[in-house]
Amino acid sequence: MSDRIRVLHVEDDPDLAEITASFLEREDSRIAVETASNATEGLERLDDPDAEVDCIVSDHDMPGPNGIEFLETVRERDPEIPFVLYTGKGSESVASEAISAGVTDYLQKGGGTEQYEILANRVVDAVEKCRIEREADRTQAHLRAITDHSMDAIVTIDADSRIRFANPAVERLFGYAPAKLEGEPLATLMPDRTREAHREALARYCETGERSMDWSAVEFPGKHRDGREIPLSISFGEFEEDGERRFVGILRDVTERERHRAFVEQSSDIVTALDANGTFQYASPSVERILGHDPTEMVGEDAFSYVHPEDRERVVEVFARSVTGDDPNPAVEYRLQDADGGYLWVESVGSNRLDDHGVGGFVINTRDISDRKRREEKLSRLREWTRDLNYTRTVEETTQLAVDAADEIVGAGLSGIHLVNEAGDALEPAALAESVPAFFDEQPSYDRDEPPGTRAALAWEAYRGDEPLDVGDLSAFDRLDEETPAESIILHPIGDHGLFVISSSKPNAFTETDVLIAEILANHLETALDRVARETSLERLHDATRGLIQADSPEGIAERVVEAAEEVLGFSVVTVRLYDEDAGGLVPVAVSAAVKEVLPPRGVFTSDGGSLNWDAFEAGQPRVYDDIETAGAVDTGTGLRSLMILPVGEHGTISVGETEPGVFDGTDEHLARILATAAETALNAAARTGRLHERSEELERQNDRLEEFASVVSHDLRNPLNVAQGRVRLARDECDSEHLDAAARAHERMDTLIADLLTLAREGGRVSETEPVRLSVVVESCWETVETADATLTVEEDLWLRADESRLRQLVENLVRNSVEHGGDDVAITVGALGGGGEDAGDDEAGDDGTGGEASDEVGFFVEDDGPGIPEAERDQVFDAGYSTLQEGTGFGLRIVEQVATAHGWSVRVTEGREGGARFEVTGVEPAGE
Repeated sequence: MSDRIRVLHVEDDPDLAEITASFLEREDSRIAVETASNATEGLERLDDPDAEVDCIVSDHDMPGPNGIEFLETVRERDPEIPFVLYTGKGSESVASEAISAGVTDYLQKGGGTEQYEILANRVVDAVEKCRIEREADRTQAHLRAITDHSMDAIVTIDADSRIRFANPAVERLFGYAPAKLEGEPLATLMPDRTREAHREALARYCETGERSMDWSAVEFPGKHRDGREIPLSISFGEFEEDGERRFVGILRDVTERERHRAFVEQSSDIVTALDANGTFQYASPSVERILGHDPTEMVGEDAFSYVHPEDRERVVEVFARSVTGDDPNPAVEYRLQDADGGYLWVESVGSNRLDDHGVGGFVINTRDISDRKRREEKLSRLREWTRDLNYTRTVEETTQLAVDAADEIVGAGLSGIHLVNEAGDALEPAALAESVPAFFDEQPSYDRDEPPGTRAALAWEAYRGDEPLDVGDLSAFDRLDEETPAESIILHPIGDHGLFVISSSKPNAFTETDVLIAEILANHLETALDRVARETSLERLHDATRGLIQADSPEGIAERVVEAAEEVLGFSVVTVRLYDEDAGGLVPVAVSAAVKEVLPPRGVFTSDGGSLNWDAFEAGQPRVYDDIETAGAVDTGTGLRSLMILPVGEHGTISVGETEPGVFDGTDEHLARILATAAETALNAAARTGRLHERSEELERQNDRLEEFASVVSHDLRNPLNVAQGRVRLARDECDSEHLDAAARAHERMDTLIADLLTLAREGGRVSETEPVRLSVVVESCWETVETADATLTVEEDLWLRADESRLRQLVENLVRNSVEHGGDDVAITVGALGGGGEDAGDDEAGDDGTGGEASDEVGFFVEDDGPGIPEAERDQVFDAGYSTLQEGTGFGLRIVEQVATAHGWSVRVTEGREGGARFEVTGVEPAGE
């Protein structure tokens, strides 16, 4: 039976099919995957007479027939081939249909790579089980064929010694047709001299139950039809049929017996026979060679006493199922005790022949699988170690972990990892096994230019090669002249990083499994080192890009980009060009030192200059050229070969070059893109900062002009107003006139207008500093400074908030003044916190927001009165400058309220109060502690 497991994977997603195939073949080297994009193609592959498929793995949702329909068609053709439904559509209905259709296994797709290990295990288990079952079926058919065509004659007699059954072999052995013998006395097949002894022995046994001889393998002569005697080995058995005693005899000539015995005794496997109680009836001679036990001494002993205590219950359970007929041909793996008290891993395949009249026992074929178990154990431990390699952070941690794994799994006590140094002329140790210093005077390091025959030359040969080097006996290796404490060695290159040296001081120390483990470990190590290098570069790049934001100009940003490209990413020829509208193109702003050595001076790259830089900038897409000599670049012939150009948004480009062709890989491009994105972000921020500075300067100028205007208004309007007010007072001394009262009121209104205009002009900006303020304290202070006549004030629920206290006082004063002016001298004013912000907001009884309605989540406060209120149609206009419903009002009071709220980042709205008056609500307030 071939160990190769050929899998047909039916999956409509080609990328998923490819990655699944890669992981399956990596998880188990026996697996070979062939893919099909849909069920129809999969059936065509199965129809191919040359196609050999051991297992089918299929998705469910696919174009054309789905996975269940595909399964049903496959089952019509082959009811036994393993079929695993591997689908992302996980539901009970799909699973139920799959089981009904005869699916072997059902596995739902998930995240991460662990699912492929599970899938590989299930594929291997299903195929091995199918192979075992098919082999068992073949064995049963083979045994039936042996029975029908056996050279052994099988004869059944009754208590009167009359023949009731004879198999075809009887004719071959005795010359009588089986049908002719039925009803005849068994004595027909015996020489005359033995007939009487047989009749007496049978009668005595039927009467007393005592045997006069051992019934197994009795030497007894038979008589052929032609009269000649036949030397026979006969085994007897007894059973009951229809209430009558029956005896069965298996008759074999000596030649056949000896041939069979020789086969069993020379078998490399252990062959044993147990009775229904698990007692040894027979043990083949091979048990002494494998376990060291004397087979004759095992007969009569409890077979399960040799089984490891931890495995015994499981083995007994398997045996019991076979005895009861639930599993007639079980297979089980367990540990069996040897003569020294140790244990070997074995696999036993049993055959229930307890009811076989020719056997009457449980026949077991046992094979030593210790090597396989050791291999499986090593591979299991390898999975754990390689899983840990996925989480290492540094080169030191990664390499030491791999060395420890080699030492722990395959016993490679002289192992080490040697990485290429920066100069590229030596393989220097990065991690060594713990025992290396005891065998080497100094840490082994391998120079590139050492002569042939040295360890260094051999190491560099392996590093430069495509295949690992495996030497079992270095002492006899003709390519090594230098002495070394190592005898067994595997030299495995780890990509461009260096060399993995896996060695032992013992010759031929490594098995084929060890060589495979070394290869897998080296491959995982290479992947881990690649990942660590990427992550390290990303971390350094992250640190470098953070510095881009700190640059104070586009030129400074460009210089830091060049520095990061050189020092972090390892690029040599780096140029940053920024678009200059005045120059009409891309202007070089910062370059690396190597640019001057490789490239001639270049000016502005414009749209009509044929520059690859301009093409990438205009397209907004990175461009990578393996060799600019074939790309028509302006730098052709300069020595520059590889080129990567990355646009930096609308700002310009970053170009990276090297003097060797094809040096940039996917990681280089990925990291360069990150750098370009960071540069774009920094340049955008610099541009925004510039615009903000310009806007700030403009606002400063506007504020200065506004302040100047406010001063002019204050000086040029108040002076004439003061003169007019003085003249009215003087006029009152000379005469009394109602016109003077009207003039005085007009002067007061002008004074109020001037004060409100100055407030609007001078204090319209945002609040820069706030502090915890208690609402009730501010309200009570305002109440003392505002003319309130007979009005009343109630503070229902207090609130601590963060605010500019003087600006908040302006807001409250204007709201209180507005209520008094519009609600009358006896208006009732109520102030309180909105839901979520008051000091009692957590109380169960404080369930509303001051309006008697449902509690509000908004944090803020309200000021309401019981006056006439504000019509709904006019509520959107009350905050407009100059709007007033009173002839003597300025129309700026509520405008100031809105302005103060906006300066704090708050919102203010007007609605109807509980008593029908006006209610002003200020929200968006930041609560504060006391």
